[in-house]
Amino acid sequence: MARITDLSNEILLDIISYLTTSDDSNVRTLSHLCRTSRSLCGVAQPALYSCVRIVESATDPLLHLKLFLWTLIECPSLAQKTKEFALYNDRGLPRLPNLQHIHFTAQIEAPRALMHRIYEIQVDLPIFSKLKTFHLHKQYEDGPLNIEDYMPLMQFPLFEKFSSESDVPNTPDGSCAVNTLTHMTAELFWCLGPLSTMKALLQTCPRLTVFKLIIPDGTRYRWLWDVGYQPLVTPRDLVKALLQTHRQRLQTLHLDFHDHYNLRDPEILEDIERLEDCVYTYPSFRDFQSLTHMAIELEKLVRFQDLPMSLEHLDLSYCYFPDLNQASLFDLVQLKGKWCPAIKSVVVRGWETTSEGINAVREHATSLDISVNVAEDGRVLTILSGGYHLTIKSLLSC
Repeated sequence: MARITDLSNEILLDIISYLTTSDDSNVRTLSHLCRTSRSLCGVAQPALYSCVRIVESATDPLLHLKLFLWTLIECPSLAQKTKEFALYNDRGLPRLPNLQHIHFTAQIEAPRALMHRIYEIQVDLPIFSKLKTFHLHKQYEDGPLNIEDYMPLMQFPLFEKFSSESDVPNTPDGSCAVNTLTHMTAELFWCLGPLSTMKALLQTCPRLTVFKLIIPDGTRYRWLWDVGYQPLVTPRDLVKALLQTHRQRLQTLHLDFHDHYNLRDPEILEDIERLEDCVYTYPSFRDFQSLTHMAIELEKLVRFQDLPMSLEHLDLSYCYFPDLNQASLFDLVQLKGKWCPAIKSVVVRGWETTSEGINAVREHATSLDISVNVAEDGRVLTILSGGYHLTIKSLLSC
């Protein structure tokens, strides 16, 4: 049987190509093989350096990074091969002109100084001209992310996507908390920020068609090192900012401020004189020209006529059924004929765990001579008489 070192370079390249495009175990196998043969290492090393993962040493946090950098100094051609680079709590970043992807696991502190250094270097020497993605695994605290530290990445010439993950779940039984930012999409599910940050984000990403901001429940985290204690943007101010910059382009909007601005909170109620112009409710959405999908809290929507004409799908959460009185239900059923001619479906999600509230809504529909389909458990109502699909659900059915 021939030894692997007896094989031709062409066959070795085929083997290397397979091993470097497979899973981590195959890459490690190739790495071990390289230690047994200098000739094999000469062929395989450039392929191995296309994707580099630097793991922190128990004795010296910078040991592996130092070895990697020394290798690049001795073999500059390898720097040209590196396209993906993963750092684990290392405090330096090599100058790799072809680097496309960074995965950074931050265990000790926020990488704010590192990010600022990257931006400073980029101005003087465009070392990240090919960078496409930056993923942050946030482990140094459990609080929401300060997106402001990462927005300048969107201005890099080929940059496509910033993402972050936290070990805190999105929901008590859900997956990890994430944020995603591209030139077309902002999905901020573990993020807090003042109005100034949100305005800067909208200016940085003028082509956004999707904007989602879910303010996380404060009981799910202990620390706010990243964002500090700046005043959170209000619902009214955020929508006004979106209207100023994205009224023509925005297609999907999902906002949820309930866990911070709950209109049933006595302290917030003291600040409210008129719902029509208070900062805790939404202004009119009528000036959005392309908005087809919306998900907002019903308690913060002052009037159904404030919804955009282009709207096709609407999800209204945190409905207190006493607020969905006969007049409000009638307006909701008339939505397609009066204000939203393109509407196809509306889902209203109730906030009550008993059947009393949804039974009252059912009685309102009967009084208005509106035909209602009732689920077997009585907790879901379906109304089709408005020319679109209206579903009203109680909390246990949401």
